[in-house]
Amino acid sequence: MIIYPKTSENLQGLEYLKQYVERDKGIEIQLLSYEQTKQITYKVIKQLKLEIPQLEEVTIHLPIREDFNFEALAFSKLDVEKERLKMICEVSQEFNLKLNLLYHTRWNYISWNNSGAIDRMKELLEIIQNTNVNILIENIYALVERKECAVLKVAKQIDNEHLKVCLDICHIHCVANMFKTHLNEYLSTYLNKEDCQKYIQQIHFAGTLNEDGYIDKKTHGRVHDSWESFEEDYNILKKFGIEDKIIVVEVSEDDYSTRKDEIKEIEMLLKKEKEKLV
Repeated sequence: MIIYPKTSENLQGLEYLKQYVERDKGIEIQLLSYEQTKQITYKVIKQLKLEIPQLEEVTIHLPIREDFNFEALAFSKLDVEKERLKMICEVSQEFNLKLNLLYHTRWNYISWNNSGAIDRMKELLEIIQNTNVNILIENIYALVERKECAVLKVAKQIDNEHLKVCLDICHIHCVANMFKTHLNEYLSTYLNKEDCQKYIQQIHFAGTLNEDGYIDKKTHGRVHDSWESFEEDYNILKKFGIEDKIIVVEVSEDDYSTRKDEIKEIEMLLKKEKEKLV
């Protein structure tokens, strides 16, 4: 099992997560601002390498705002994104790290296909060929995605080794709940095992503590509140053969200073790993 912790650009709580970062040599960083992305990325990566020299991989998650979704950036700031990717390639090379740039998405597959978004993604991918940089696109949590995982279909159509998917388990719960559909029924059309195994690089893993589909910090992306709910979500990974992909523990907390809930979630995963070894 590969487990990557997650922290923000200010590295809040890193001292409590350090042992887990060292275990699998990877972490995800949540960026909070756009204008200073180059300076922040360089500063954060430099600090991480100083504190954790054995670090090998970092996922850089762009700010969680509508104007940072891939579609918004691709059609309003494509040149800026090209420069961002060039910068990330430089940072990757300087610090000898695998870097992943993660985008949220908002469109379904039809919109991607008809709008030219796929062609714009291909333009960005040209920049990172023959590098140690990947682009990750994350599944959405909106009513437009009722029957299929758009980012998996996009990744399959483009079929480029530098374009992979981040599958967010909470987002799957949210959409299934929006449509009042049992999770297993929703999964039967939303995912297929072959595409999951080929195109998913990492999973955002946490608990969803509501059944109405509404994303609220108090109920979305929290530490699982029972072993049973944890098992239910972990069984999704097993069902689609992705339990050996990178699991990023993406847990919202009331106080991030000690990352106590994130650590609790990591320990649940480690418990599951021990069970598998018995």
